[in-house]
Amino acid sequence: MDFYTIFFIIGAIIVGGAVAYYVYSFMKSDDQPSFDFHPSVKSPQKTGAERRQHPRIDINWPVSIETPEGTIDAEVKNISIGGAFIGCKKPFPIGQVFSLTITGPDNEPVIATAEVVWSNENFPEDKVVNRGMGVRFIKMSERHLQIVRQLIPKE
Repeated sequence: MDFYTIFFIIGAIIVGGAVAYYVYSFMKSDDQPSFDFHPSVKSPQKTGAERRQHPRIDINWPVSIETPEGTIDAEVKNISIGGAFIGCKKPFPIGQVFSLTITGPDNEPVIATAEVVWSNENFPEDKVVNRGMGVRFIKMSERHLQIVRQLIPKE
C-alpha cells in the first residue's frame, strides 16, 4: 500500500468514529429516540435536566398531515403546547415542515404548522415500539393554542 491509501484509511476510521460517537450521543438524549424508546415512558437511564419546556399528555387523536404528495392520516400519541409525537407508518426526515390538522374529542380541529425534530424513519422495524416522529409546533393560532393549553394539567 502506498502512503495515500494508508492516509485515506486512517482518516476514514477517524471520521467514522467521530460520526458514530455523535450519532450515539444524539440518539440517547431525552428528546431523541433510542432503540428502546417509547414516547409515553420516560427513559430510566435519564441523565441531566429535562430538556422539554412544556408538560405533555398522552392522547390518541387522529391527525391529517398535508404533504406535496397528498394527505396522510396518522395519530397524535402525545402533545404539549410546544409539540407532539405523531405515530405514522412513514415518518418524515428531520427538518421537514408541514401543515397538520388534529381532530380532538369535541371534533374542533387544531391546525398548526410543524417541523420534524426527530424521526425513527430509518430504525429497523424490530427496534421500534412506535413508528413515528417528534414535531415542534412552529405556527398555531391563539385559539388552537388555547385548546391545547386546556388539555395540559397545571403543575
